[in-house]
Parts: sequence; C-alpha cells; structure tokens
Amino acid sequence: MLIISILRIFSFAWQSFWRNFWLSMVTITIIVLTFVSINFVIVLNVVSDAAMQIVKNKIDVSVYFRPDVTEPQVLEVQNYLASMAQVKDIAYISQTDALEKFRQLHRQDTTIIESIEEIGSNPIGATLQIKAKNIDDYPVVMDILSNSKYNDLILDKNFDDHKVYIEKIKGIADKIRQVGLIASGVLSLIALLIVFNTIRVAIYTHRQEIAIMKLVGATNWFIQSPFLLEAVFYGIIACAISVVIAFPVLNLVQPYLNSFFLTNEFSIATYFTQNFWKIFGFELIIIILLNILSSYIAIRRYLRV
Repeated sequence: MLIISILRIFSFAWQSFWRNFWLSMVTITIIVLTFVSINFVIVLNVVSDAAMQIVKNKIDVSVYFRPDVTEPQVLEVQNYLASMAQVKDIAYISQTDALEKFRQLHRQDTTIIESIEEIGSNPIGATLQIKAKNIDDYPVVMDILSNSKYNDLILDKNFDDHKVYIEKIKGIADKIRQVGLIASGVLSLIALLIVFNTIRVAIYTHRQEIAIMKLVGATNWFIQSPFLLEAVFYGIIACAISVVIAFPVLNLVQPYLNSFFLTNEFSIATYFTQNFWKIFGFELIIIILLNILSSYIAIRRYLRV
C-alpha cells in the first residue's frame, strides 16, 4: 500500500509539472540563474584567493640599511625579525652583493657606474628581504620594526610601494564578494517567490481535487507530497542544467585566467571537479529545502476544508 501511495505521489507531481509546463520552465530558469550567480560568487572567491596567494608569494618588503651599519648589527635585526610570528622568511643581502646587484641593474648607465667608481667605497648598505606569512602581516611587521631600537639603523623601506598595491587587491576582492553575495541573495529571494507562486497556481488548479481528497479522508501528507515533490523536481532539474552550463563556461574562461596568473598551474575547472559534491550537492540541498519550505507555506491554506 505504501509503495502504491508513493507511486501515486510521483505520478501526481509529474502530471502537475507538465500541466503547468511553461510556468515550470520559468521557475526552473530562475532557479538556474540562482545557481549560476552562486557559482559565480564561488569562482570569484576562488580566483581572488588564488590571486592573493600569488601576490603573497611574490611580494616581499626590503629593508635598506645605512652604509655604516655593520654586518653583526644587520644580523641582529634579522634575528629580531625572525622571532616574529608574522614573518615567514628573511633573506640577507650583504653590502658587497647589494653593490653588485646595483651595478648589474645600471650597467647600461655609464654615468652611474663611473660615479660609483669615483666614490671609492661602497655607498650601498646591506638589505633584508622580508616575506610575511600573510599579506595582512606586513603592516604589523613594519610597525614593530619602526618602533624598535633598530629603526635608526635603517635608511629606507619599500613597504609603502607595496602597501597601495596590497590594499587595492584586497579592496577589489572584498567588493566583488559583496556584490556577488547581494546578487545571489536577490536571485534566491526571487526564486523562492517564483516557486511559491508556481506551487500556488498548481494548487489552485487542483483545488477541487484537494477539497474532495480531504472530504474522503486523505491525509495532509498525501495531499502535500506531490506539490513538495514537484518543488524537488525544480531543484534537481535546475541543478543539472547549471552543471551543464558551468563546466563549458569554466573551460572557456580558463585561458584568460592562465594569462592573468601567467601560469597553467591554476585551473578553476579542476577546482570545481575536485569539489563537485561539496559545491553542487550543498547548493542542491539548500535549494530543495527552500523550495519545500516555500511550497509548504503555499499549500497550507488549501488544507483547511
């Protein structure tokens, strides 16, 4: 008997789906757009996180010491910085190496090279190149160093050049996330309203049947189930369509991401493949639950006879 009831529920849900075909298509289209917008936010988050990681790996801060600062003093500062939790790595460039790098950098400019030769002594101090664990740690490290007893040994820091670049990247990433979340929220709300109205139309079409079923003793569960199942159909079909749309689009944008990152190591399609069930499974469950909630609210008033 239970199996027969379940088969009837599936049959009624499928009939209702096709009876209001165009309204069902509109509903599915809106839910697909909701899926697409959510996946777009995920793509933006993944890309921005990857960009931040690449920037973090490439950016370092150089601390330039005065020419009269001795090597033991520089190494003391290096040990001081290495003790900080925010510092990942420190590279020491001696005065001799710094001068050689300067010569190589300006080897085409004979005036500068001749000026260095005329000075006779090394006018360039040692350098420490600092890599922080996180981008947010650079300001902390610079503030600690500026307020330390070693600040008088330092001629210059190039942190300000990177600071603007870092803040711009973080600002752009944060704004993209905010816009994406707002767009996803709006589309999710629209999807819920569309599902709500679609189920109400389906219920209105079957209102006399529902009244008769109530009068002959049908349970609320048996009456509700086809409409709730219809809402599940919407979520499953929309999720399948969004998957079909997602991967060709991801493969289409991959060359542009390779050009942006200047590497082939990052693949957004691979990320979605590796996290397929985590992304689409979670989205499907949330959409189905919201659709069921919307359908349940829509049908309640018709269960009172």
